[in-house]
Amino acid sequence: MPVVPVRDTLKRVGDGWVMATVERADLAGAQTPQGFKLEVLLAAHAASDDDVGDDAVLVERIGGSVAAVEGEAANLKVTYPGDLALAEALLP
Repeated sequence: MPVVPVRDTLKRVGDGWVMATVERADLAGAQTPQGFKLEVLLAAHAASDDDVGDDAVLVERIGGSVAAVEGEAANLKVTYPGDLALAEALLP
């Protein structure tokens, strides 16, 4: 699965207060697309009916290993409506 280093300083927040700063040296942001052998992916989805963030989570839950490869910072993730507006603005 492609990953990029976390650039932001991460804070653990509770009840409106910063509780701690999270060390980011070993953190990475997951990107898509993610690739898995079909039989592994089907087994992972069959083993869970949870709504999860990505396929890698499901593969991890069944004991599978997920390799991390260098991602691309320009690979924009479209999750929220504002992300779509940004993606449209970047189109030629």
